[in-house]
Parts: sequence; structure tokens; C-alpha cells
Amino acid sequence: MLSAARQTQNWDAYLELDLVVGEEKTLLVPIKRCGPLSVQRPFYPEQETCHVYLLHPPGGVVGGDSLELRLRSQSQSRALLTTPGATKFYLSAGDTATVNQHLDIQDQSVNEYLPQENIYFPGARVHAKTAMHIEGTGVGLLWEKHCFGRPVNDEAFDEGQVITELNVFHDKQRVYTEKQKVDAQEIKRSSGLRGNPVMGTFVLFGHQLDRSTVRELSAIAAEKGYCGITQPGEKLLIARYMGQSTSDLDSYFIRLWQHCRPLMVQKEPVQPRIWAT
Repeated sequence: MLSAARQTQNWDAYLELDLVVGEEKTLLVPIKRCGPLSVQRPFYPEQETCHVYLLHPPGGVVGGDSLELRLRSQSQSRALLTTPGATKFYLSAGDTATVNQHLDIQDQSVNEYLPQENIYFPGARVHAKTAMHIEGTGVGLLWEKHCFGRPVNDEAFDEGQVITELNVFHDKQRVYTEKQKVDAQEIKRSSGLRGNPVMGTFVLFGHQLDRSTVRELSAIAAEKGYCGITQPGEKLLIARYMGQSTSDLDSYFIRLWQHCRPLMVQKEPVQPRIWAT
């Protein structure tokens, strides 16, 4: 349990990055950094595509902390971003932690933003916003995975509140929006999470998948939980999961990514090494 003293020493973190095309590969260019949000040096397990690990050294977020990420994928760049572990949001003394993520994907670029899950401890208060702006023929793959409480420890999310917002824009036009407000009542509600502590959304934009492919994706079900595939607009596919297990969610989304990546990115799936640790 965090001490009250730690909870009053809030972190404000800001990280701004550019991904630009070099002679043979995409280069990571740090623009501005403030506070405990950083990156490791990029890895290149698949030639020109840049693999980037986002780091938050304090190891957790408490009420009053503020994290902001701004990422620009410049034209023709190729990048996959992830995190080395789950992001943990701890009990709040009353203040709300805020997370803002802005992903700008320029024409002809590819950005795969695939972080590991967020874990919300009982009593956490969080407001998280993610916006993905895509231009022209840019391709964006983004997932968000949420675990409320710690089900492996039989610890329920019986207090606190989490608000998440996800918006996708193409050529400055909004093509998808999703807002969730989760508290103990929402988790229990039959029209809400139905007692399931884990949920996720996977957004894939930039390629029109044919009906047979969508049927194939619909047939890829997690071992347990509720799964769904929808195609609400041209070049846009949404996959969702609701269930009891982050491992089932991980397995489901990774299988979808492995199936879709060759079609959308024209590259075979190469998993970040950190996913295997």
C-alpha cells in the first residue's frame, strides 16, 4: 500500500516523439521529455520497422499524477510501440490521475500502438483519453486493455472510478468514438460488464477487409469471455473482449493481430521480445 506522503508527491510526465524515415529504417527522434516517462533505444527485429518500448519508471500511477504522450509518425515511417509490463493505477486519496495520448499518423505511414494492460487497483480514480489521427493512406492499429481490480488475488474493484475515452479521426473527420465510465456498480450491472473485471478494444484502421476475412476473424474466439467483431465504417474494424482473464484477452488480441497484420501492413507478425518475458 502506498503511503499518504507518496500520494501527495504527484508526478507530471510529458513525452513527445517523432518517427521519421532514415536511409534504411525508421528512426526514433525524441522531441521533448519532462518527468518519469521515457523510451528505451529502438529495436529492429524486422528491418525497417522500429520497435519502441515506452517506460514509466515509477512503476505505478496514483491520484493527481498526469501523463501525456504525443507521437508523430511521419510519412512512410513504420513503427510498433508497446510497454514492458502492465501500467498500474493505485488507490487514490481523492484526486484523479489523468492520461492523455495523441497519435498522429501521416499519409503512407504505419503505427501499431499495442501496450500491455492497465490494472486499476480498488480505489483508483482515473481519466484517460486516447486520440488517433490518421491522414490519407496511413494505417493505425491500436488496442486498449483494462483490468479492474486484481482478479487473480480475488480483489474486486469495489470502489473508485475509471473514465476512458477513445477517438479515431481520418482526414480530420471523426470515424469512431468510445467512452466508458466504470465503477463498482457498472461492473455488476447486467447492461454493463456483467461481473467481468477485464475488457479490451482493438481498433484497426486503414484497409478494407473483405467479408470472408471478417468471418475468419469472428471465428477466432478467446478461450473464455465475450468477444465481438464489428466493421462500422470503411477501412475500420473494431474487436472487443469482455471476460475474466487478461491472459485470454492477450491471446485473443494477439491472434487477431497476427491474422490482420499481413493484410494491413504487408508484413508478417513479429512479436516484440518483451511480450515473451
